[in-house]
Amino acid sequence: MADSAPNASLQARHVAKSFVSGRLRSTVLHDLSLDINPGELTLISGPSGCGKSTLLAILSGLQRPDQGQVMALGEELSRLDQHALERFRLRHTGFVFQGFNLFPALNALEQVELPLSYLGLTPAEARRRATASLEEVGMGPRMQLRPSELSGGEKQRVAIARALAKEPGLLFADEPTSALDAANGQIVIDILHRIARSHGTTVLCVSHDPRLVGHADRVLSMEDGRILSDHVAAVPAPPAPPFSASMESSA
Repeated sequence: MADSAPNASLQARHVAKSFVSGRLRSTVLHDLSLDINPGELTLISGPSGCGKSTLLAILSGLQRPDQGQVMALGEELSRLDQHALERFRLRHTGFVFQGFNLFPALNALEQVELPLSYLGLTPAEARRRATASLEEVGMGPRMQLRPSELSGGEKQRVAIARALAKEPGLLFADEPTSALDAANGQIVIDILHRIARSHGTTVLCVSHDPRLVGHADRVLSMEDGRILSDHVAAVPAPPAPPFSASMESSA
């Protein structure tokens, strides 16, 4: 891939994507190129329908572009067949979604352990990683509870722990705060920022939530399938405070 930034862990070059419905062809992404660095929380911001979730899906390998190339952790995704692409996502990526995607019958610890079994970890190592990840997001005391016993903010923290336990190089978050109130949205974005800083993870978040803009290291503003601006924070955001008892019980 030409003109690659040496430190970038995620790169796109001339990516385009369209969808066809009957005779109507709608272009969602127009010739996008970008570089995303590790150890930073990068926010893709813009109104609903601007193409940001499609861009996230392409950068994470969930969709293939019509044109262009994506390089993730040194792998050109277009050169991977479906099996290799699925294995790459399993081993190197974590996902956090708006709807949490938790299993009703499993407690928080089991939610986080489940994907680790596909990585070939021993049960003891899976339990250690799952426990450590839940403690890192402030859910240690509540790891035996099922989703019905958790608040929306707590469910999202379990979902983040599930992604974090895989120790991914790339962490993708699609509208992670849109279902949360202001206090829990703040907690979630602070956690994502801490993960980027402390683990050196590439964290890419898409959202139309204006509350997140001031908490990202970098903000890419999108409209109509194009990146209109690329703003890097002049002063790095301060580290998030330790979890407190009030955070543990937030609704």
